[in-house]
Amino acid sequence: MAKDEDSTASGEFSGDAKVGFIYTKTDETSMSVNSGVTLKYEEQLWHHTAAFSTYYTRGNDSDDGTNKNKTTYDLKYDMSETFFIFGNAKYEHDQFATYREQILLVSGFGANLIDSEKASLDIGAGPGYRYSKRQRFDDDLPNHSEDEMIANIFIEGDSKITDGLEIGGGVRMDYGDSNTTTTTHGYLKNKLMESLSLMIDAEYIYNSVVASGKAHDEIYSTISLNYDF
Repeated sequence: MAKDEDSTASGEFSGDAKVGFIYTKTDETSMSVNSGVTLKYEEQLWHHTAAFSTYYTRGNDSDDGTNKNKTTYDLKYDMSETFFIFGNAKYEHDQFATYREQILLVSGFGANLIDSEKASLDIGAGPGYRYSKRQRFDDDLPNHSEDEMIANIFIEGDSKITDGLEIGGGVRMDYGDSNTTTTTHGYLKNKLMESLSLMIDAEYIYNSVVASGKAHDEIYSTISLNYDF
């Protein structure tokens, strides 16, 4: 959302922490808990966002469940009211999926198609780098790692329906020769009181290349309480 220019002239910190229930569908379906924290810092033309999240579900005799964590850092510099330069880094560790570790570094150019107090919509694209490593128990390529250049494209937006209700979401694609990952996410945030909100969000991930017996798609749906600060 657009902010008053005076409010970020000397720098402004904000963020949120959340804990709640998560429904996952990878190779199996299960439900358990999730948590996360997001920190933001804005100063004039610079926008910084760092986030950490965990996804955990207990397994059973035939399923290992889900044990995943993700750390991201996003940087944006406004060149004008419409155009910006961006960079982002992402690290994922997954105990049971095809790719045990993934590191992505991306940079490029973007544009603000909508930027107001009520709504925002950004698009962007650029080149990047990805390191990925498969599980040691992979039937096809155990412990196999890949270093490759990728192409990234994304669209991201949000809208303030009322003073207490906000919706948003986006699509990101990371294209590479060894695998293409498409991530779609959306959320609904309802303020319960001054700093406490109820959030419902969902993330759908599709990997074009996976290990034998693994699902191409992953779904993470969460219901959580968010504390804003």
